[in-house]
Amino acid sequence: MNLAAIETWLQEHAGLVPASLGPGAVARALRDRAADTRCTGVEEYFGRLMNDATEQQEFIDRVIVPETWFFRDRPALDALARHVAETWGPAHPGGTFRALCVPCSTGEEPYSLAMALALADWPLARVRIEAVDISRGGLARAREGRFGRNSFRGSEPAFRDGFMTPVGAESWRVNEAVRACVAFEAGNLLAPDFAAGRGSYDAVLCRNLLIYFDRPTQDRAVRVLERLLAPGAWIAVGPAEPVLLFQHGFKALKVEGGFLLHKPPPEPAAPPRAIPPRGSAPAPVRASAPRPAVRPPKPAPVAVPPDLTLARVQQLADAGRLREADEAGGQLLQRDGATPALLFLLAVVAEAAGDVRRAEAFFRKTLYLAPRHTEALAHLALLAEKHGDARAARVLRERAQRALGQEAV
Repeated sequence: MNLAAIETWLQEHAGLVPASLGPGAVARALRDRAADTRCTGVEEYFGRLMNDATEQQEFIDRVIVPETWFFRDRPALDALARHVAETWGPAHPGGTFRALCVPCSTGEEPYSLAMALALADWPLARVRIEAVDISRGGLARAREGRFGRNSFRGSEPAFRDGFMTPVGAESWRVNEAVRACVAFEAGNLLAPDFAAGRGSYDAVLCRNLLIYFDRPTQDRAVRVLERLLAPGAWIAVGPAEPVLLFQHGFKALKVEGGFLLHKPPPEPAAPPRAIPPRGSAPAPVRASAPRPAVRPPKPAPVAVPPDLTLARVQQLADAGRLREADEAGGQLLQRDGATPALLFLLAVVAEAAGDVRRAEAFFRKTLYLAPRHTEALAHLALLAEKHGDARAARVLRERAQRALGQEAV
């Protein structure tokens, strides 16, 4: 059986790590497609797969199981829509807001963004959303714009009355005004020419894609996304993915319940140090007698400011004042005790300062208090990967995904 060869092809062609798709997913798709195409066996199907582009697409569609719904990440969508209406719009009078959604699956996410913008009173005539996915089957459903009850999770969605029309029992279709501002296309983020001719986007939605890639492919994908972002643009990712972007200089935006980041402009370089003119003599060094070693006095305990808050520690960290953030966080820990939010922040600060061992300890303490803390799990997975422990990294990523699924229920 050529399962290993097909898994290798799947990873090279689509960037998908077979283990991330779930146990036995590739083997099941292989057996199903061999039966659907009436091949005499797996070996015959493997030969067909390697030489038939249409069948390659069918196989990818069978492997990828879309899991999405309308307003899946509502806090991020609402925050992005407010940003467009209140900040981006005044800075771009008369401009059209351009967004990229990759992958777009069956269309719920790009349509949700258009609806969120409309609810924020942003004219849909000034919205252009390019929605890209590798699955042609998913794109066909997205273009049709017709959705059943499974696309609506949680409480009864009020947005349905304003933006959708019933087209049968338990079925609704997105109105033309929303559909008109979303353009769907087949594409692969990892294709060499993916970014060619696209220009730049004011926002990118790329949720829960990077977790299916290995680390080199993740870095490659982030670099592509980075090239596509306009200065000051926002990017939305899944709960387990911000750490991957932190490594590329992205910073988290303060959106409760949402995972939005941006890339701040680079800080101005420090002025070069003055270099003495060539031929000048170095300043004389005066010899001095060695002084006896003096033990410095013990520092007095520092009083914790009564107005110190977690938000202040976060501000110091965001400003790059890591030493001050660490000290303030330690004071807060001493005064108020441990909380998952404070322990996680101290872990991120330690990691940014290069103290990996201390960071790992704080991440584990975070999980002790909050076992389903998806970001702590993601950071620990990345650290395990750096240590060469692929098995531990995989287990931690799977825990993060399970925690994410439990949050969505």
